[in-house]
Amino acid sequence: MSSWLRQYGGTILLVILAFAYLTRMYRLNLPEKYMFDEVYHAVTAKLIAQNDPRAYEWWNPPPEPNTAVDWLHPPLAKYFQALSIVAFGENSFGWRFSSVVFGTMVIVLVYHLSYQLTQRQGVALTAAALASFDGLLLVQSRIAMNDIDVTFFILLTLLLYLKYRQNLAWHLLLLTGISLGLAMASKWSGIFILFSIWFFEILQLKLFLFQINWKKWREQLLTKKNLNQSLQFLGFLVVMPVLVYILSYTQMFLQGKDWHHFVKLHQQIIYYQTHLKETHPYQSRPLQWALDLRPVWYNVEYLGPSRSDIYAFGNPILYWAGLLAVIALLLTGVQTLFSRLTVKGLKLKKTIILLLKAALQSPVFVLLSSYFAVWLPWQFSPRIMFFYHYTPAVPFLCILLSIQLSRLYQRGGVYQLMVIGLVSSIFVCFLIWYPHLVGIPVANQLANWLYFGIKSWK
Repeated sequence: MSSWLRQYGGTILLVILAFAYLTRMYRLNLPEKYMFDEVYHAVTAKLIAQNDPRAYEWWNPPPEPNTAVDWLHPPLAKYFQALSIVAFGENSFGWRFSSVVFGTMVIVLVYHLSYQLTQRQGVALTAAALASFDGLLLVQSRIAMNDIDVTFFILLTLLLYLKYRQNLAWHLLLLTGISLGLAMASKWSGIFILFSIWFFEILQLKLFLFQINWKKWREQLLTKKNLNQSLQFLGFLVVMPVLVYILSYTQMFLQGKDWHHFVKLHQQIIYYQTHLKETHPYQSRPLQWALDLRPVWYNVEYLGPSRSDIYAFGNPILYWAGLLAVIALLLTGVQTLFSRLTVKGLKLKKTIILLLKAALQSPVFVLLSSYFAVWLPWQFSPRIMFFYHYTPAVPFLCILLSIQLSRLYQRGGVYQLMVIGLVSSIFVCFLIWYPHLVGIPVANQLANWLYFGIKSWK
């Protein structure tokens, strides 16, 4: 099996990417009007494409009827949308195409991140395939919003950081900091991946402190190498992301606005985000996202006996199986932890060192901490939230599920059939729900029975 994957793995990956790209491109221009938050993002991308200063001003009236300027989010994703508009025109295809590119590249990063962590092509290919079968990733790749952009840069940041951890090459840490800054410049929630990185660094520090000779701790801790690494970490993962974030407003500064305007703009953003009291019929909470219980309705057209809908909705079999995989991997990790703690003859210090090493070398530990890092902080958000905020967590869910399926598959026999059956059912579920994700008309009766089978799905 492994030799077969080595021979055809590249071809399989290309097939997965072609599938992801084509399913994202199909009917991309429909509806030929603003859809959901495109009334903010696409409108502002147009202004950026025209070098219109209103893109960075919070006091102007709507540039078009029933729209508003999106000054609440940093501008990087809108820059890409603006480039797409310049290339393809001020039309629905133009303002959505950049999302297709980033959405397809997310699948590429899922593959590379999976392989970086597990060194197993089968796991990486399965994870990429699962990600290409998800409805939320698909829909966010077909709309002019910033969630797929920040997802791309979050994955890229973690991949670069893991490569840095392999050989401690300073240029990889620099690239990690730049990527983190680009994530923050797409959406503030991009900073969430830093929680995972800082967590690993704290564990690395604890491991180092447990291993040093405390009689000579000054000589070991304050070495030139350690000081250089500390300065690099501070500069590349604190200063660099902030610098990149500020530089993302270059167009605004070139238009003549100064630092005072930049500060005032961010004061307005913070005030709005912390004082927003409005509600929305499709708002939801983080736990509902993991259970795939409350999608977001983006567009509808009523066609008599049929209807055409676009919902930001996750693949239910993928999400529910993924959640079970997360629970199973957590329980396995806890069981392993206790088994190591109860090994006879080991001193406490030696036990702690072994536990820290095991955690830092575990791909599951990396993925679980990253999954929770980009998801759970939303629980403390002061404003209303939506299902699409779960977008960056889905790639980690796919990789975790792939790892768990691989473990089951290795047991052989009926477990292999179960794995093949589950992956096949996820694919079939994607095909069944595809019309509901891209606006293909279906009979009202079918939509009510299937797509709205659970009351909260409507």
